[in-house]
This record gives sequence, structure tokens and C-alpha cells, in this order.
Amino acid sequence: MTGRSKPKGHVVADAVAEELVRRAAEGDAAARRRLVEETIDDLWALAMRLVRREDNADEIVQETYARALANLADWTPRGRFEGYLARIATNLVLERWRRERPAVPLDPHLASPAALEPWQRLADEEDDQRRLAAIWQAVQRLAPEPRAALLLYHAQGESCDSIAGILDVPVGTVKSWLYRARNEVRRGAESLLRGRAAVSQTQIGGQP
Repeated sequence: MTGRSKPKGHVVADAVAEELVRRAAEGDAAARRRLVEETIDDLWALAMRLVRREDNADEIVQETYARALANLADWTPRGRFEGYLARIATNLVLERWRRERPAVPLDPHLASPAALEPWQRLADEEDDQRRLAAIWQAVQRLAPEPRAALLLYHAQGESCDSIAGILDVPVGTVKSWLYRARNEVRRGAESLLRGRAAVSQTQIGGQP
């Protein structure tokens, strides 16, 4: 997806969003375009952090707007319109994850810096690319809801309150998911690294 030029963090003022949604719900095409223009940067960034691939992120964004614009009556001025979009997008990603097979192991040599960057926040400063790749693979193995909570918190920078609203669960549930997910990721990454080290030692030992 190209042509996004607004700075990250752009937020539609509540009063403006309320008026745009009202007009869009009445069939105003210009209002619908404005809603998309004002929110697409942050929505695409969220989708990209959750699914990592541009083609998948584009699909999530397109379907999010299709659902949101078809159901504008579901949004209420009590919450930000961006939060409404984030909730739809995250639910779409969760649906996709539930249909997926277990994650294919990630070759650390193929992992791009962009894909690994968010996991710097879950790793110690001395961790190298191999460890970061193991962390990402462990994240991919989490159950969908804890995985979404972890990504929203660490990669997207959302608060626990915000995540609770997006996932439609109590804040306590979000905190529990984050606690368990962090522990599972750390244990999973360490297990993957130990397994790879054992394989490497076996290969070295088997050489003539």
C-alpha cells in the first residue's frame, strides 16, 4: 500500500469524527473518503505489526474499512473512531490466526530487521539476531488472543486499557494474557535456542 503521507499518530478529533461518521452513514461519499484518509496510516501500521507482510496488511485494511463503513451505526461517540477500526482489524487478524496452521520455523538468516525490530523490547541488549528470531517464532506459537495482546502492547504501544477495549475483555484478562505470554515467549525462545545449539554441536561432532 503506497501513498500514505500523514505522520504516525494522526488522530481525528472526536467532534470531527462524529460529524464525518454521521454524514458517511447517510451516504456522503466525500465523508467516507475523509474518514479513510484521516485514519489509514495508523490502521495500516497496526495491521503491519500484527501480520508483518504488506499484502496481508493491505487485505486486513481493506476488509476493515469494508466492515466499518457498512456498519457505521455500531460506532458510538463514546469511543475514538480509530479504536473502532482497531477492534475490527484485530478481530480480522484473530480470525486469520485461528485458521492458520502452526507457524513455520523462521530462519534467522532470512529475518529482516523490520520484522525483528519490535522484539528488541522483549530481548536483552546483548541478544543477537538469532535470539530475536527465536523470540519471534515463539510469539507466533502463542494462542491468538494472548498473541494479539502481546503485539498490541509491545509492538503497537497500546495500553492495557486500550487493548481491553480492542479485544473486548476486562483489563485483568489483558494483564493475565501479557504475563503468561511473556513467560511462554521467553521459555519458548530459550528452548528453540538450546535445540539449535544441540543440532549445531551434533553436526560439528559428526565431521571427519
